[in-house]
Amino acid sequence: MRFLFWLSVVISGIVSIVGFALTKMTTSSFDPTGDNFVGGNGNPGLMFVMLPMLIILYFFFAMMFVFEKIHERFSVKRNLFQAFYSGVFVVILGITIYRIVSFRNEINPYFEYEVSYLNPFSNDLFFNFWTFMACLCVSGFCSFYLKKRI
Repeated sequence: MRFLFWLSVVISGIVSIVGFALTKMTTSSFDPTGDNFVGGNGNPGLMFVMLPMLIILYFFFAMMFVFEKIHERFSVKRNLFQAFYSGVFVVILGITIYRIVSFRNEINPYFEYEVSYLNPFSNDLFFNFWTFMACLCVSGFCSFYLKKRI
């Protein structure tokens, strides 16, 4: 049973990383001169994250159990781990929100309508290595609240 769990964690982790990487690769960069303009209302980069969303959510949920096993091996106190996870999450969240808002304010003058936060040019701001790490920090923080049955 443990082998199947670890195999599922590895496979779902690979799917998650590939989904985030493909989203980054397929997000078109904003070009104000119009040479690289993406038309329409589609957002093709999101399909690599939205289609395997259940697998990605399973990965972050399963990582809570993995982090629980990792925490048992270290003699560091619980508060130190929680402070680390919370601190990294808050820093990444703050930087990400700043980047998203500043990017939106930067591209709005080039459109005759107001551009939303999630647009064909901003997928890589929402789904990148840093947001992946922030989700892992949430999983690590939540791993302390798993109840064991005896």
